[in-house]
Amino acid sequence: MLWLLPRLVGLFLAVAVCAAVVIAGVVMIRRNRELIRTGIPVRSTVVSVRTQSVDSAYAYHPTVRYTLHGMLWESTPALGQHSMKTKGFWRTHRSGEQFIGMPLDVYVDPMNPAVSTVPGHSRLGIFLVVIGSVFGGLILLFSLIGLLIAFVR
Repeated sequence: MLWLLPRLVGLFLAVAVCAAVVIAGVVMIRRNRELIRTGIPVRSTVVSVRTQSVDSAYAYHPTVRYTLHGMLWESTPALGQHSMKTKGFWRTHRSGEQFIGMPLDVYVDPMNPAVSTVPGHSRLGIFLVVIGSVFGGLILLFSLIGLLIAFVR
């Protein structure tokens, strides 16, 4: 029966990692929803774009400038990269420059105006919840099947 203890500890650690991934995804989704719910809608202007290569495509991370309470603010909005849609296939590192000057609606945190988000769903948060749930469930399922087979023998 002592052979079972290291396997159970490993199982517990694997499930704990998957649970941590799910919790991180839920926190990201809730933070974004809360900011959209309590934030101040502001029309901003894209002032710069950082391009990130992802496989054979590019993700664009805009920096926006807006005025709130009579002051000028700049931020990189959460989910901003998903609001930047290209009209064609842009395959160069300079392709994000087409977005500079573009208006972008954001929600700004009234307590910290340097924090903003674009309305929408947190794709990364949803991805983390799905991946953590699927892998955690599969780990539990296969470990239970393994335990049943071990005890039947």
